Amino acid sequence: MIVPHPIQRRYLAEQLVRLRRADEQQRYAAAQRQGRIDPNPHQIDAVIFALKRFPEGGCILADEVGLGKTIEAGLVVAQLRSEGAASRVLLVVPKPLLGQWQDELYRLFGIQAVEGRLEPGGFSGAEVFLVGREVAGSERGAEFLRETEPFDLCVIDEAHEVFANIYRRFDKEGDYRSDSPEARIADRVRSFLRHTPVLLLTATPIQNNLTELWGLIQYVEPTGTLLGNLRTFREVFCDGDDRTLVRGQDDELRRRIETVVQRTLRRQAQDFLERPFVARHAQIFEYSMTAREKLLYDQVTAYLLEPQLFAFRGNQRRLLLIGFHRLMGSSIAALTASLRKVAARLERMLAGHTPDQGNTLLEDLEDDEIQLEPEGEEKATIDLKLVEKELERVRSFITLAETLRRDSKADKLLDVMRVIAERPTGRQRAVIFTESLVTQAYLQDLLLDRGRFRPEDITLFRGTNDSPRAAQALKRWQEEIGDSLPVHQRPSRSVAMRLALVHEFKTRSRVFISTEAGAKGLNLQFCDTIVNYDLPWNPQRIEQRIGRCHRYGQEHDVTVINFLAADNEAQKLTFDILSRKLDLFGKVLDASDVVLHEPSTDTPETLAGSVGSDFEGRLRRIYERARTVGEIEAELRRLREEMEDERKRFEETWARTAGLIETRFDQRVKQAFRRLQTDLPPGLARLDDEMDRLITGFLLALNVPHRRFAVNGNIRFELSASDRLPDGWRNGGIVAIGEARNLEDADALHLGHPLVQAAVTEARDATCTQSPVAWILDNSAPRELLAHRGKRGRLILVRIRYEGFERVDRLIPIALLEGELSPLSSDSASWLLDRQPQNRPALSKVEIESFVVEDAVEELAFTDQVEVSGEEQAPFERNLEQLERYVEDQLLVLRRRLSAARQSLLAAQDKRESALGAELRSQAEARVRSIQEGIDAIDKEVARLETRDDADYQKWRRRVQQRRDRPPQIHRLLDVEFVLE
Repeated sequence: MIVPHPIQRRYLAEQLVRLRRADEQQRYAAAQRQGRIDPNPHQIDAVIFALKRFPEGGCILADEVGLGKTIEAGLVVAQLRSEGAASRVLLVVPKPLLGQWQDELYRLFGIQAVEGRLEPGGFSGAEVFLVGREVAGSERGAEFLRETEPFDLCVIDEAHEVFANIYRRFDKEGDYRSDSPEARIADRVRSFLRHTPVLLLTATPIQNNLTELWGLIQYVEPTGTLLGNLRTFREVFCDGDDRTLVRGQDDELRRRIETVVQRTLRRQAQDFLERPFVARHAQIFEYSMTAREKLLYDQVTAYLLEPQLFAFRGNQRRLLLIGFHRLMGSSIAALTASLRKVAARLERMLAGHTPDQGNTLLEDLEDDEIQLEPEGEEKATIDLKLVEKELERVRSFITLAETLRRDSKADKLLDVMRVIAERPTGRQRAVIFTESLVTQAYLQDLLLDRGRFRPEDITLFRGTNDSPRAAQALKRWQEEIGDSLPVHQRPSRSVAMRLALVHEFKTRSRVFISTEAGAKGLNLQFCDTIVNYDLPWNPQRIEQRIGRCHRYGQEHDVTVINFLAADNEAQKLTFDILSRKLDLFGKVLDASDVVLHEPSTDTPETLAGSVGSDFEGRLRRIYERARTVGEIEAELRRLREEMEDERKRFEETWARTAGLIETRFDQRVKQAFRRLQTDLPPGLARLDDEMDRLITGFLLALNVPHRRFAVNGNIRFELSASDRLPDGWRNGGIVAIGEARNLEDADALHLGHPLVQAAVTEARDATCTQSPVAWILDNSAPRELLAHRGKRGRLILVRIRYEGFERVDRLIPIALLEGELSPLSSDSASWLLDRQPQNRPALSKVEIESFVVEDAVEELAFTDQVEVSGEEQAPFERNLEQLERYVEDQLLVLRRRLSAARQSLLAAQDKRESALGAELRSQAEARVRSIQEGIDAIDKEVARLETRDDADYQKWRRRVQQRRDRPPQIHRLLDVEFVLE
């Protein structure tokens, strides 16, 4: 095979990696090759929007839940990193989602995200860093991040939960209060972002009021001119309160918001998804406790509700009691184990020892959000006789628990597993979730002893997976998948372990029993049945569980199985709130498939995050304060009514404000998606062809032993070991060009891949000093070239970089002939660069005056600038219009105040005229003067703004002008002498 000439390789390399506008087909096609994903049009559209916005400060992606905001963010991060525009990236996410982000960035994009540490070097280097928002927003965390090297990009997930409240730190005049006690996490994160572009991800940028949206926009619109300060925003757009929009301002606010917020709805994307969304429903399996089970439950409940318990004393009392309630609802095994620990605490007291710190009692929950404080010294005298009496009581509970002959809930689980086993092949898997480690082990033993399962049928997943079975799964994954990955793509051990256990469930086992650790980030969409053996009190945790299976890529409707004790009214009331008031499970069926509840929303995640955000806290307070079971039930009924009212208020607010962010008409959106869907395949084909030619040329030029072949529409390269390959590839490996979604035995090539980067570097190095060449003209050559056969000249490749509203590179080929003042046409110059030349080292020096070259470069660069300036005109005018609206908003507010002040002046003057007595007249005169002074001040302010004598306006206008007028940077990439033969 002929080795492509260095000139060809250089031209191809520069075409591939040059910076392009966000909506250029080659750029968004390149983004799709960054990950193992389905190239859905709405995600491409989101990436285009985000890439356009980053030079302006950032944006908010507010797609409805389930449309893949994580994938959109991953595409953006991968694309910017491959372009060299974002070597340092910070992702601020809720602590429970750290694992999910780490897994998905690796699995879908091959990005090894590092969890940042608050220690020297903990955020150093060109990495993608993950940090929990609680850490980033802590005083120590924010101070540490302020001192570290700036980040090129910051992604904030679930932004509405904390960061929308930044508006609370502004006073009534719209000034920022640095000493405010409100929204401290939001303030601290804002403090270290400085000039970093920000990508906010949220499905609900408006939850309660318009000022929340104003608050989020402060992170992505650094000029502050889009909506003005908080006081101006309220006076222009809020009618009476922050929940109601001024009549007639809908279109104006919507037009402004769509500058920085993009939202796609499920109904808009559904027709373009390769795998449409599926439904989910819950199925309730009721069981009746035996008399002895009921006796145990009632006695332990009555015990826990007593106000003075020695086992639960001090500043840990509240958390210990709530933790015990949760364990009691998990399983008899978890209850028994917990009772033994309570007994051990009491025994230590009787022996004169300080009881343990409570960790041993709660460690069964594996809940990293439980923060136990150190026990203070016990000041009150302990009555040991009462302690002994309490101990005897606890021991009686243990005896009763250990002598139970039946576990009614466990029996019902076995019934469920038998039903699942009778399903068609491929749908006999189930994920069982529990909060308790003891329950997890108990369920494994139950299924092995009575469920006809073999050990290899069951996979366990927990926070620390260090069992021999887990090690075996990891070893098998390494042999089947891990060892075939290139060195730079191999995950950390913790990520590999998670992947290995999921792989075992997908390929070998039938049941996946997981603690809450598995609800955070695992992708189990190959399974369509979830069993909640117990239910967390936090609705968002339940949603996280369901989301492991009910997610994009799931092919079947998802069934969520829940167990309810028929004789436990408190449990039934709690489930009723979750299922009916929050619609958390979708349609609810009983064990006989009778419909018990039809949901009124298809996005329960939004309700869970908004209305249900404090549900767990309310449950805790009920159980803390109640002294009888009857009180618990009464409070739960009251809570059910409150949740219904809150849901109605939320839906009313959402109905009024959702239209502001759902700005795009369905038809227009679908047309855009249809265009992207049509344009993407040829764009990908062209990108793949160019990458194929670049890599082929690179391998041939360096004489790297390899085999190129086609498999399932992909081009693959099987590379032998070679020292000429980049780090991580010198032992060889397999790479593929094309769709990467189902690649398991090859590494997907993309613009950021080490091999592609090495090929670009090689092509540049190979043309640093280029000897003369000859192009042999054939019948395909342009007539212009054929007419000049035998002539000599210079071929120059110029890159012009524009740093305006978007960073753009343009490649300008210039071909000049001896004796000619004007260059050949761009078509002729491009034809030469696309054809294989032959070296002519003996060619005598080409005589072209330097001024001819300079004139040609200047002329073609000017022509190109005119074309680019036309593309820059629209964002230039949009920015100027934003600045003008910023001033006009202030003028609108001032003129309203002026009108009101003049009315007050008339009233004050009338009062002065009718005043009786010197004192009253003097007071009235003072009032008139005061109002007049206010009017004069407003008049002065109006005059100032009308002449645009405003520091912020002038500063940002200068910057807008500078961005448009910034001169381009012109670089000569190639300059080669040639002859036409």
